[in-house]
Amino acid sequence: MRSRLLDVALIVGLVAVAGGIMWTLFNLGSGPRADAPTPASPSAPAPAPSSPSGSVATPVDPTGTQVTPIDPAGSQAGPGDPAGSQVGPGDPDAAASPPATDTATGAAPTGTPDADTPPAAPRVVPEGSVALERVGFSYVTGGPGACGVVLEAWVHVAVSRDLLATYGCGTEVLVTLDDPAGGRSEVAGVIGDTMNPSFERTVNVYVGEDEDAFAYGLTTGVFAPR
Repeated sequence: MRSRLLDVALIVGLVAVAGGIMWTLFNLGSGPRADAPTPASPSAPAPAPSSPSGSVATPVDPTGTQVTPIDPAGSQAGPGDPAGSQVGPGDPDAAASPPATDTATGAAPTGTPDADTPPAAPRVVPEGSVALERVGFSYVTGGPGACGVVLEAWVHVAVSRDLLATYGCGTEVLVTLDDPAGGRSEVAGVIGDTMNPSFERTVNVYVGEDEDAFAYGLTTGVFAPR
């Protein structure tokens, strides 16, 4: 019985000693200590400080990388661009050059003719005559024309098919030239030939092979039967 009481007392003593050791260690480790600084979140950089001139300095993220400011429209701000977007060649938003204005009136030119300028009056020709759009000159070749006659210089003329249909082969005609050629301002001839269907109101006067037909050029005139 006595030995059992000693065992119980020994166990109680050991428990008390162990509790004292644990209480001492707990008090040593619970002393006052400074709170560790909370690291800044990389996704929320600190507000950018203002420069002395009032402009906002370029923010820097915690890793030391410079942050480029982005405008509200999502385009990168270029240097000196107050709108925050860079305008390149062909940008539809770029301002177009203003149209040239009249220095006298200050109005933009319309590109239309003056309303006070009257239109050119149509050419008046005698009754039964035709205002020719073109008069040319061709060399005689010594052969027959479309009308079956041998063509002679300053005698026969070739006419466009619209004139041939109206007046026919062999009709004697008078061609008045607006610009004289070969010393003549009028040609009294006979219809002896025709020409390509693409021509209208056109006459070709046959001249000699020894003449400079090309120097006579092209002119206009009046065509009338004699």
